[in-house]
Amino acid sequence: MDDERESLTSFPAFHRHWTPRLTGYLRAQTGDGRWVEDIARESLLAARCRWDDLVTCERPGVWLFRVATTMLRRWQAKAREQCTSLDEMVARDAGCGTDVMAAVRGLPRRQREAVALHCLLEFPVPDVASILDVSEDAAAIHVERARRRLVGTVREVCGESAS
Repeated sequence: MDDERESLTSFPAFHRHWTPRLTGYLRAQTGDGRWVEDIARESLLAARCRWDDLVTCERPGVWLFRVATTMLRRWQAKAREQCTSLDEMVARDAGCGTDVMAAVRGLPRRQREAVALHCLLEFPVPDVASILDVSEDAAAIHVERARRRLVGTVREVCGESAS
């Protein structure tokens, strides 16, 4: 994320730089597109409200992704609480294809978050750790486990042995 500093000339430039990355990350986390735009908008609004602090921050993108990740987790927890039946959940998941994003969404939460941040958005492991509020070792382990699971999923889809 070397170009992050250049994106801080103004809030509109920050917004233009980070919005597509943030929405892509959120889409990798959830199949529910309604949440993606709302969480991205709310996260960027929080950044706008704290712009005077963020403009001097060394890694404002890390702050933004941490806010968005926390917000998404809260929304997902609330949705799970509101889900009234197992059938509803199964019906929602039945339409998933075997594409890469569906495979990423099928990973356990921490692995999904870590692999999206590191492999798709190219955040370095220390930044992934900061965003997810875990140690660098834990972040690296989440990325590695996610990669292994994704390789296994691809092999299964292609009809090969996952060993």
